[in-house]
Amino acid sequence: MNNFTYVVETNKSFQEAVIAVRKAAEAHKWGILGDYDFSEILAAKGFPQTEHVKSLDICAPAHANALMGAERLTGLCMPCSVLIFTDKGKTKIAAMRPGAVMPQLFPQVAQKASDLPQKIDAEIQSILDAAAR
Repeated sequence: MNNFTYVVETNKSFQEAVIAVRKAAEAHKWGILGDYDFSEILAAKGFPQTEHVKSLDICAPAHANALMGAERLTGLCMPCSVLIFTDKGKTKIAAMRPGAVMPQLFPQVAQKASDLPQKIDAEIQSILDAAAR
């Protein structure tokens, strides 16, 4: 699993980390398409949570267009989800690594989109690193 995900820990509070991810994504020219507060959703369904978990859906339209041009089914992996969560009092930020996942799921993308999945990896890691600082 470590090969497919990138996780950073931050000294920020959960809410500060959510705001920091939003700002970092926008600073890197990625848009925020939506968010899901899993803690709240599950609690509302009768499953109270002791930890916070929120997902922000981020997207870089030029990257999405290139990947979907190489293989339409890559849209199943979009937008990129960034998970902000607490784990035993520590705030963490995580995302899947398209550079590791895409070649496994869609080998033809490597041929058509070259190193784009790895470039997306680097951008997402930069966003997470900036948010964690």
